[in-house]
Amino acid sequence: MALELGPCQVEWNAVDVGKTQGGVTVSIKDDSVDLMSDQYGTGAEDTVITGTTVEVTLALAEVDADKLKSILQPQGGTTAAGVMVGRNKTSTALLALAQTLELTKYVGGVPSTNAADVITFPKAAPVGDVELSYDASNQRIANVTFKCFPGVVNSEDCLYYMGDVAATLA
Repeated sequence: MALELGPCQVEWNAVDVGKTQGGVTVSIKDDSVDLMSDQYGTGAEDTVITGTTVEVTLALAEVDADKLKSILQPQGGTTAAGVMVGRNKTSTALLALAQTLELTKYVGGVPSTNAADVITFPKAAPVGDVELSYDASNQRIANVTFKCFPGVVNSEDCLYYMGDVAATLA
């Protein structure tokens, strides 16, 4: 395994979301419950995984209305180019909005064309946390977290995969 660093291209629904600032973070967390008995005291005899949460967090450096609208209002609307209207999203089911999210590692200053350099999340939906700072010393960024859900790839349920989608999942 090689040591690596560097940015990645982020595409959601096959559209480049633009430049990021501060990196892109993938979080994969297993939730678990300890199984215990009186006979073994306070120590766990076993642990059972009860679920897995996958999230991708990034800060968009390009914060124009069209880019924000494509991510924060993915259900569409009738607004013109360059216009974004904030809408109440109460009771919005994120799975219904989920699309494919791909992170492609940069190699030599451009997104790699090698499938091994891509992480794909078949079902990911964005949740915004936008704070636009208007002052002389802070760049405006829009924080976005993509919540990932299981998707079917090659007849297998998966939250994410690395490499060629045509390959058989094992």
